[in-house]
Amino acid sequence: MNNIFSTRKYLFIFCAILLIQVSLQAQTISVKNNSARTIRDYTLEIPTEELNLSFGSYIAKVNDLDVPVEVVTDIKGKQLAIIPIEKIQGNEELFIKLQKGTAVNYPKRTYAELSHKIGGQFEGQKYTGGYSWVKPNYISLPGTFHDHSYYIKYEGPGWESDKTAFRFYLDNRNAIDVFGKKTSDIVLPAVGVDGFDSYHKMADWGMDNLIVGKALGLGSIAVWDGEKAVRVEKKDSMVCYIPADGKIRSQVKTIYYGWDANDTKRDLTSLISIDAGSLASHMELLVDIDNIATGIIKSEKAELIISNEKDSKWSYIATFGQQSMNDDMQGLVVFAPTAQIKEITEDKLNHIMIFTPRNGYIEYYFMPTWELDKDPVKTKEDLIRCINEVLNKLNNPLITRNL
Repeated sequence: MNNIFSTRKYLFIFCAILLIQVSLQAQTISVKNNSARTIRDYTLEIPTEELNLSFGSYIAKVNDLDVPVEVVTDIKGKQLAIIPIEKIQGNEELFIKLQKGTAVNYPKRTYAELSHKIGGQFEGQKYTGGYSWVKPNYISLPGTFHDHSYYIKYEGPGWESDKTAFRFYLDNRNAIDVFGKKTSDIVLPAVGVDGFDSYHKMADWGMDNLIVGKALGLGSIAVWDGEKAVRVEKKDSMVCYIPADGKIRSQVKTIYYGWDANDTKRDLTSLISIDAGSLASHMELLVDIDNIATGIIKSEKAELIISNEKDSKWSYIATFGQQSMNDDMQGLVVFAPTAQIKEITEDKLNHIMIFTPRNGYIEYYFMPTWELDKDPVKTKEDLIRCINEVLNKLNNPLITRNL
């Protein structure tokens, strides 16, 4: 009799453990679109602390499709589980099941890299010799590191989605540039390896199609000195690395030590994220100074469009016209939280947004369009449609709850 009770006790314990393991390996969440418009290519963010998931790889079943669940970290160190949602109708509620697994058939839709030459040496500011590239996805540089050193592949980190691609100059310029893409494929691994100027010419994949010069390009970090926007030019040193290179989100993080901003030295941290299906990059900043700014390079060929409505959570500035390096129709947009916009102004080179930080935190998005994109934006009406799609996502984030 004792053996029977003992067997039943162990069977009960085994079943309890099994139930706990199952509960830790699967979870259902509700996702609601409270807007009346359909939302496409949305990346759902859920703090990992709200999910009862054990260690391991997970997939999410969304509309009968297995998609990856990735874990990323925001600029404040908060871990987020992210899930791609291809489409959710207006006022629709989806039920998503998270379970153990790997979405092996889901394509890689984002990418980020930081590569440099090996085999040579610096002679003054220029790197000479060398015959190959390495991709450590990390680099530490002195603040005096100069442009056209011929050391870093396309002169800085690069990041892309299946819609568009970017780079910024990791040197005294610290400006963001745009690569137009004619394909949804990942292209950056092959860009810039055959010469520092080759990507300025049209290729099968696309080209560098933004002229930056001494301006802000698109979405570059700056400080307003009362008359003009000044990029992150003078600093003691900088560290740049790739914290995420996922199928649905890739990131570039940079820490600028001793940035001289209006004669005040501060450390500045930036985190740039791009998501699958997105034309826009998300910029997050941590810095303890006022008058942080960003903007868009001016062009005589482009029309300026401004929307700064107090009843909208997000506002934007945009330009549209035949302003690309290839003389194509190009749109350039910066989105920012309306409550953080201190002023919209200009200088000789740029259309500018100046921000009021909240506890040292600033965020904004920057988005390019191109008439030669795989999904071409050829008219102002096309651009406004793209802008409204982004605004709808930003103003109406999807609502989640655990079931």
